[in-house]
Amino acid sequence: MKRGPKAEPPSVKLARGTFQPVRDGVKTETIVAGDPPLMPEYLSAEAEEVWQEEIGRVMAVGVTEIDSSLFARYCALEALIRKAFANPEGDPPPAAYLTTQRQMAELLGIAGRKSRVGKVADDPTKRGGNPFARNGNRARA
Repeated sequence: MKRGPKAEPPSVKLARGTFQPVRDGVKTETIVAGDPPLMPEYLSAEAEEVWQEEIGRVMAVGVTEIDSSLFARYCALEALIRKAFANPEGDPPPAAYLTTQRQMAELLGIAGRKSRVGKVADDPTKRGGNPFARNGNRARA
């Protein structure tokens, strides 16, 4: 991997007026749709309820139409888990269900702060942070 800052996409350079056909003309960029997830028709009524409850949270995190099938599977699994917990004399849901549901929630970015660690910006004015940030740098007088 080359050192230095990452190359900017050609669309950014075109907008700024620094596009050079010789350098940037051969680059391609992937454009991802920003549409909301589409609810599939195969979801059960319980899974549709979960979809309606969670759609706002996943949209706030940045889930798009590309993630529709993952979000649908998450909703179906969450509905099964809720059904198992609601049955007082039944067995609890299998541990594999719970583990898979947690992993899907992490992928969708709705499993808590740690699942959004790359997306959440810490307050730079707050004291604390990284205690090793100044390692290798001498204090300036």
